[in-house]
Amino acid sequence: MLNLLKQSAFASVLLVLASTSFATTWTAGSSHKGKVTVPIEGGPVISWQCNGKSYQLTGPWGNDLSMDSCQSLVTRIGKISYYKNTAGKAWTAKSKELTECNEVAR
Repeated sequence: MLNLLKQSAFASVLLVLASTSFATTWTAGSSHKGKVTVPIEGGPVISWQCNGKSYQLTGPWGNDLSMDSCQSLVTRIGKISYYKNTAGKAWTAKSKELTECNEVAR
């Protein structure tokens, strides 16, 4: 019985690790605070959380930076100073992608 409990606990840990290993966190530079809900094109409605320095979002939506997602956020909060993720992708203040994203700001 004890062996079965150990195996069950180990399997649970593996499931948790597997689910978090496929999650990517996106961060957008902004001084706003609060929560912003944004639809993803062809996908779910997501919620960005902001702490006054950056917006963050974690989910299983791949490893790329999406212009659509960036612009959906910018239309709600205004220009952002950067857009990056934990997969190593980044749009900085000098990148043409961030400039394009910020063009839709109100």
